[in-house]
Amino acid sequence: MKTETDVWDALWRRVRMRVDPYLLLLLGLSLFALSPLTAPGYFYEAHDGRHSVFYLLMFDASIRDGALWPRWAMHHIQGYGYPTFILQAPLGFYLGELFILLGAGYTLAAKLTWAVGFLAGAWGIYRLLCHWLESSLGGERPANQMAVRLAGVVAGLLYVYAPYHLVDIYVRAALNDSLLLGWFPWVFLAFDRLIALGDAPGWPRRLALAILALGGVLLTHTFALLSFLPLLMTFVLFRLGMLWLSPANRKLAPFLLAGAAGVGGLLLTGTFLLPLLAEGPYLQQQVYVTNTYDFRNHFIQLGQYFSPFWGYGYSDDPQGANDGMSFQVGLVPLVMMFVSVTLLWRRKELGRETLGLLVYLLAVTVGLLFVMTPWAAPLWEAFPPLAVIQFPWRLLALVVFTSSALGGLVVWRLASDYMSYSEEARGGVLVLGLLVAFASYSYVYAQLQPVEPWREDGRAVYRFEEEHPDMIAYTQWVQEPFTQSPMSPDYAAEDYREDYSENGRLTRLSIVQGSGEVVSQYSRGSSAGGVVRLDGPATVRIHLLYFPGWQVWVDGMLVPHRVSDPYGLIEVDVPAGEHRIDVRMGATPARRLGTLLSWGMVLVVLGLWWWPRQ
Repeated sequence: MKTETDVWDALWRRVRMRVDPYLLLLLGLSLFALSPLTAPGYFYEAHDGRHSVFYLLMFDASIRDGALWPRWAMHHIQGYGYPTFILQAPLGFYLGELFILLGAGYTLAAKLTWAVGFLAGAWGIYRLLCHWLESSLGGERPANQMAVRLAGVVAGLLYVYAPYHLVDIYVRAALNDSLLLGWFPWVFLAFDRLIALGDAPGWPRRLALAILALGGVLLTHTFALLSFLPLLMTFVLFRLGMLWLSPANRKLAPFLLAGAAGVGGLLLTGTFLLPLLAEGPYLQQQVYVTNTYDFRNHFIQLGQYFSPFWGYGYSDDPQGANDGMSFQVGLVPLVMMFVSVTLLWRRKELGRETLGLLVYLLAVTVGLLFVMTPWAAPLWEAFPPLAVIQFPWRLLALVVFTSSALGGLVVWRLASDYMSYSEEARGGVLVLGLLVAFASYSYVYAQLQPVEPWREDGRAVYRFEEEHPDMIAYTQWVQEPFTQSPMSPDYAAEDYREDYSENGRLTRLSIVQGSGEVVSQYSRGSSAGGVVRLDGPATVRIHLLYFPGWQVWVDGMLVPHRVSDPYGLIEVDVPAGEHRIDVRMGATPARRLGTLLSWGMVLVVLGLWWWPRQ
């Protein structure tokens, strides 16, 4: 008969079997990279530091206003609002919203979201390297398991402590850009397993996971459409090509499954992508691709890849020699790339799978580094959609991924050769892990400012636009640019207050024809309005930029509205008397169709997940 001690011992053995100590080591060492996030204050003066907070503020306001898939950001353009979430992919904001609903402030929610992205990326590339290496060894547990785990740990640390990864968070403070790095390895892992195992039992779940992973990365940042998606396509073609080279693996199933996952991932994001494609042209595009955002001013000079310079400035030198921020690849990743070249000379000692991966990752890394230099300018000019990327150096995020994975493979090859004993392998984990971490640890620093109340309400957006009027964007209905609105004095008032972006202080209504008075008004995340008392028929102007989806009610009845010149605002005719006016951002045909496609794919994914395993 088992005693209580026997039961607890058996339970502890099961827990130990499920817990990967090398993964725990990786996550533990990664925490040092997050140390600035635990300090009081926040890096508001980083490039997008304020954006990462006030985007989350306005996203939360729309959620609280009942818009479960927000499209409108109310405080933008001096309070006239802007369809920010038509352009900004929402998944990172939903993650931040989860922390807000759990009680975190907007700034703390942004910090916690970054932490999740960092740790998810480290875990993902660890899993990807272990999968690759175990698969290359015939799908069996390798004799030197610690060499595989060592490769995963080092790859994860290379990923976390890559200089550009730290730039993305502590210099740029670009929330969604950073979260992309959390997705990259998981998408590669999902597609690799889908292709490698083909139609073997369990394919429906593998297909569902690949669809979800691709949908996740596309819903995290619009940038992924023009950067990561092409990279993923090259990997899928590489993997399918490797299978085709082996006559025993020439099956149609991997091709069909990879294609289905790609199409499924795009359809899953229909509720975002379709409105982006259909309604994005209604926004004046030149502000996004000219002046500060002209890609021609942001190429990387070759020497900047090797320069140890670190700064908190901008990519503000068109010639690249005196940029205020760092574009270095990092000493350890560069060494790993050099070693990978030497390993290729000894290719007979490498397995077919490992050799292929080394060649692919090295070629892609070098190709990406070239594309970011002025030598690649003709390519950017020949393909106009690339201008939307704005900064060629953004592709460093992909280099961080490919070079980290490459480094992991190099470490595995070296560990397999020279670390035959467990003690040596453990020592190698610590030494190489600490080397990778401390090679970039001096860059783990943020310029912090106190979290003041105005930083977490509409005044943050207003003050940013006051400082950078050239960055105010307009819709196609705006005929004359402007930098002020009737709500500007409201934001500037010393007694400005709001409760989760809801307030009655903003001047939302004005009577432009006829006489009367505005009795009350309100402003929320995706709606606004108030009560007017009119002496006779009048025209009421609603201080919101017109955009498809706005609906206007007078006393609960849906009424027609029009666009006023020259600022593209909403106007409505109202009869004499006291009336309540409500304006709300609603659906459009593109949004309805996109939502239908997304929900349809959700049902397909659920069906695949619960598909009978046999």
